[in-house]
Amino acid sequence: MASRPAGRRIVVTGAGSGIGKAIAERLAQAGHDVKATVRGVERALALTEAARRAALGLSFLPLDLSSAAEADALARELTQQGGVDVLVNNAGYGIFGAVEDMPADQVARQFEVNVLGPLLLTRGLLPSLRARKGRIIWIGSLAGRQSLAFQAHYSATKAAVAALSDALRVELRSHGVQVTCVEPGDIATGFTDARVVVAVTDSPYASAAARCLAAVEHEERTAVGPDRVARVVERLVVRRRLPSRVPVGRLGRTTCLFLRVVPHSVGQYMTRKRYDI
Repeated sequence: MASRPAGRRIVVTGAGSGIGKAIAERLAQAGHDVKATVRGVERALALTEAARRAALGLSFLPLDLSSAAEADALARELTQQGGVDVLVNNAGYGIFGAVEDMPADQVARQFEVNVLGPLLLTRGLLPSLRARKGRIIWIGSLAGRQSLAFQAHYSATKAAVAALSDALRVELRSHGVQVTCVEPGDIATGFTDARVVVAVTDSPYASAAARCLAAVEHEERTAVGPDRVARVVERLVVRRRLPSRVPVGRLGRTTCLFLRVVPHSVGQYMTRKRYDI
């Protein structure tokens, strides 16, 4: 299969650790010019210096995706510098708790960081992506296909990411911009420790939520590492034609096939058994 040349200008969001950092470093090692975003100026400077010492073509930029002003400013800055060839929308985090127990401000921030901020950055970069016939790679999740109990809001954001990716893929096709959504399952990263857990001790859901959280964290800590996703993204950057969605690994592909062929109720039953709910 023919491939595109190396040396693409790439932006990777949420690259301070985990999947985002693995993607940014792998793409830089492959010879691409990578701009990676993290929260905080000091952290961006420290990570950029570490990348310089490692002789990587990788620099870090501060970005809080819950701030529309910051997303807009970064898009303008990158456009003024010549634009980008590839945008990897990776930034995101999860909140855990029953829908009834979740504070409204936590719900709003979940959607701001996982959906609205990336969408604003994408919109701001679309003119340069059209001009350079670029591509957009969204990092979704299998949780966007099968909603997870006590992670309803995270699942909803990942379903939204997949829907945005699908729609943009059609809208941008005639403009030469390719769009895809990568869908990892459980990955062993700092995501587990960064999760915001809302535990209400007198909640009617407290016991089930605690059992579910223990099962979720065990699966995440024993899962494959983030480089599995990074390798997939590296191939997508240079692949001639992008598929609409890309489940990660054999388990991801098997899960997607399972969800397509069995009734939805069976998938939910399996989820309840898996997490002891």
